[in-house]
Amino acid sequence: MRSKAAMVLVIALMILPLVSGQYSVESLGLTVYSDGYVKVVEVIVPENYTVSFSVPLLATNVEGLTVIDENGKPLPYEINGSVLTVYFENATGVKITYYTPDLTAKNGAIWSLSFSSAVPVKITFPDNAVIVDLTDIPLEINGNSILMPSGNQTVSYVIQYRPPETEVPTSGTTTELSNSTAPSNPVSPSQTPTTPAGGSTNWTTIGILALLALAAGGGFLYMKRGEEEGGALGISREDFERRLKEYELTKDEEKALLYLFDRGGRAKQAEVREMLGIPKTTAWRMFQRLEKQGLVRVYKKKRENWVELRL
Repeated sequence: MRSKAAMVLVIALMILPLVSGQYSVESLGLTVYSDGYVKVVEVIVPENYTVSFSVPLLATNVEGLTVIDENGKPLPYEINGSVLTVYFENATGVKITYYTPDLTAKNGAIWSLSFSSAVPVKITFPDNAVIVDLTDIPLEINGNSILMPSGNQTVSYVIQYRPPETEVPTSGTTTELSNSTAPSNPVSPSQTPTTPAGGSTNWTTIGILALLALAAGGGFLYMKRGEEEGGALGISREDFERRLKEYELTKDEEKALLYLFDRGGRAKQAEVREMLGIPKTTAWRMFQRLEKQGLVRVYKKKRENWVELRL
């Protein structure tokens, strides 16, 4: 009896690695609505012989969650925080769909979509969205959709107001109004951003192309700062130097901020450090102090740290 029990245990231990949660992400797509809700669609391919897998969701506040196999059959699942565990038998593909307001934030007229992904992400914006800032250059641009590379990404955009279009009445016809607004209740798998009848100007593509053109010329479009005469930062260098006197700054901190100003408001952290000739740890502490004072924002772009003025 003991030998049989030992044999069963050995077999169970041999099988266990085969049924653990191994998978690959085939695709990840985000559909952004005008009210800030985002529809997330992720397609997972489980490895052979697995019966479950656990995948992190992009948000903790999710609504309308559905999990189906390649045949559209619902699959059992459970959620622990932001981790989704899916159970199945012979599924070769699993489609996860949900809605969340957690991926977007609004500051004035500027919306920001932020997420982190290990695979490229296709983002579809409303027809009347204009992109004003990007952490990375899109891999693809197709109408009002862009394909962003993997990593930590933020896309800022504004929603253009579009009054209802009125058709000129002709004999035997009545005036019709087109409906170009996003769904008021985004928690519905059948709803997607709509295109007005007769087509419309693609503001998403125009916004991206404008950004790329400005980036190639050495600048970037910063609508949130508002461009005025005197530079992209809306302030002259003399006024900027006077404003710095209001803070208790070291000479290195003042030099770093002026260096950022002269380069349009942002630069690589390593570039600023090399200009000052200071060690990495010293530079890190300096930027931490400046960030706490609200003077700069430190963020990661690809594999490098960047510093951006916040004045």
